[in-house]
Amino acid sequence: MHVDFYYDFVSPYSYLAALRVPEFAIQHQINIHWKPFLLPQLIKMSGNTPPSSVRRKALYLYRDLKRWAEHLDVPFKMQNPSFFDSRPALLGAQALNNGKRSSFSLEVFKGLWSGGVQPDHPRWLDEIMTDHKLPIEWAQPEHPDQLMAELKDSTVTAYRLGAFGAPTFLLYCGAKPELFWGVDRMDFLSHAINMAKVKKS
Repeated sequence: MHVDFYYDFVSPYSYLAALRVPEFAIQHQINIHWKPFLLPQLIKMSGNTPPSSVRRKALYLYRDLKRWAEHLDVPFKMQNPSFFDSRPALLGAQALNNGKRSSFSLEVFKGLWSGGVQPDHPRWLDEIMTDHKLPIEWAQPEHPDQLMAELKDSTVTAYRLGAFGAPTFLLYCGAKPELFWGVDRMDFLSHAINMAKVKKS
């Protein structure tokens, strides 16, 4: 049994979920595989619409994100996802093994969504690497074309499994993975894991 965690750095809800994932994995004694993917591509494939495209929804989500940050007691500064390109960071994450990928991704999320950097700055990723004392080569991976192809494949896989947004969690404990979407569904994911363990015992 394991969980795949699909995320994109442009997603503030993925930031909030990512902060919970390490403790969640320890609490449930379960392996969580960090799966970067291309959220804009997934949105187009699934026929979804970005939250920012609906003004009332965007205003509500901003308030909701602030509530979540207060609930989790974490810093949060709203960024406009349409104003920055997350692909350089996604390539860096894709190039790393799962342990390093989680460390890298957490620090990138913190740098982007806690107000540490301005993502419209052309060297925002390098700033995060320096500020968070990460190896600079993690942000400059070799074979970027191959890595981008892998990200596209990951996005297609997520889509075929039912994903339409981020964060998406897929629990593998039976014949087919069970999908949970959103940071607010992590409690349901927790319940599903516990029930699966009971059935196996």
